[in-house]
Amino acid sequence: MFNPPHWLEELSGESKALEKAIHGDKLSINEIADLIQSPFHALTAAADYFARSIKGNRGSFIRNIYLTYTNICVTNCTFCAFYARPGSERGYVLEPRRLALMVEKAWREMGIKEVHMVGGNNPNLEFSYYEELIKSIKQAAPNISLKAFTAEEIWFISKVTGNSVREVLERFKELGLNAMPGGGTEILDEEIQRKIAPLKASPEDYLSVQEEAHRLGIKTNSIMMYGHIEEPIHVAKHIAKLIELQKRAPGLVSFIPVRFNPGNTPLGKMINGKARLDGQYDLRIIAASRLAMLGLVDNIVAYWVSMGDKLAQAALAHGANDLGGTFYNEAVISAASGKEAAGKRAGELIYMLRSAGWDPYERDTIYEQYTPIGDALW
Repeated sequence: MFNPPHWLEELSGESKALEKAIHGDKLSINEIADLIQSPFHALTAAADYFARSIKGNRGSFIRNIYLTYTNICVTNCTFCAFYARPGSERGYVLEPRRLALMVEKAWREMGIKEVHMVGGNNPNLEFSYYEELIKSIKQAAPNISLKAFTAEEIWFISKVTGNSVREVLERFKELGLNAMPGGGTEILDEEIQRKIAPLKASPEDYLSVQEEAHRLGIKTNSIMMYGHIEEPIHVAKHIAKLIELQKRAPGLVSFIPVRFNPGNTPLGKMINGKARLDGQYDLRIIAASRLAMLGLVDNIVAYWVSMGDKLAQAALAHGANDLGGTFYNEAVISAASGKEAAGKRAGELIYMLRSAGWDPYERDTIYEQYTPIGDALW
């Protein structure tokens, strides 16, 4: 239960869902959908109030590099322009040693603290490849946190190699896996998944991998891709399933709403580029996520990679408290938009946080250690 200030109770009176949310009451799926569509000013004011109260006005990011070890994938997701089919001239698999050298260079020259690494569902990779990949990176930079392999990837690796999900996770943790990124989730609704990614792990399988990771002490993150064919009720189902996961097996450290970029993707062509691009919808998603997950997930990320700088900065005043990372070398969303892989300097993220009224901090991968940014770096 929460005790919101009187002004917020008065502001929230027009929406029963919002009134329940600000007091920390459990919301049904339909109430979360109603929350998303609550009066905009009241919804976002409440979300911003709780974001700053919970985080003590610490806005955060991490210096990280984004690596993709392979783009070969057999899952054929309609929203993806990154993957290449087996046998394609575009396909690649990077040698573990090459990736390790990239990490070492980024650590020495850019001061990264985290490796964010994902890849396609490539059926030709042996389990030993993944083992060598983790070992090489940890040997190259032992103090770097390795956040790698989405729950979707773990599920696929398990199926292809014949190891159980638990065996895969235990071995990866033993070798140096510190946490898991949130990709591969999209929308945790079977109806939507059948239309946009029918070959992926089911929502139940995805969540079971995350639960197994949590029970093994591996922290995870979770995204939600929105702005395509979903409706508020599908967003609500997604959030509700993550809430139940967190109650059942805590370990989710952040929630990352990711705006769909239609760009060069089959899904973009399917909907004729008519993705939901109104900024208010983005901010409603951010705000409703904050309020629906109060007391369970403290970190809501304004993912500048998909939202763009200005909208991400606005999200920092509408319920988000974190910008993710520098994401040097990000390639997946860049592929959809037709842009080259890039990233941001830490100074750019510091500027965005300060301009949105946050005190900027560099954090660790699991949001436990925070280092304040002095004015000298502003």
